[in-house]
Amino acid sequence: MRDAIGGVFSLQIIVIFMLVVNGYLAFTVNYTKAFRVKNQIIQIIEQHEGLTDDAKLKIDEYMYNSKYELSDAYTTWCQRQGLEVYRSSQNGAFCYTKSLVDISGGSAGKRKYQGAYYSIQTFVNIDIPVINKLLPFTAGLFRVGGETSMIFSSGNNSETEGGDFNIIDPS
Repeated sequence: MRDAIGGVFSLQIIVIFMLVVNGYLAFTVNYTKAFRVKNQIIQIIEQHEGLTDDAKLKIDEYMYNSKYELSDAYTTWCQRQGLEVYRSSQNGAFCYTKSLVDISGGSAGKRKYQGAYYSIQTFVNIDIPVINKLLPFTAGLFRVGGETSMIFSSGNNSETEGGDFNIIDPS
């Protein structure tokens, strides 16, 4: 009887070890995917000088090809944090904020925005429905963030209202 109980105990240790190793490998693969998606989104935004329509098309295409998907728990977390959510035509999504930068050195009354940078957040997609429903704050634990370089106004139509850069001239 003692050998049977010892065998069950050893089997439990082996199963737990296998679950831990497989969980670590799954997390590593998903983290790598989120990191690559974040880097590619940043590169596309920098190439197109902002989150333009052409950049959105490239991002949609990349997300579709990379099979990067995001559950609603993560987009809900983004909205609670005040971040904008970009949802592709497929099931992919990421969060971002656009920060306008005054580089003219002028006073606050005559502020001209001539640059911007984007902060991007992608997530390690661990879609365990019970955990995501009971503990929605865990979405923020598994995020991968980065920022674009400063994107300067190049004289294209991005200075107009609704573009990536807004010139605010009170005079």
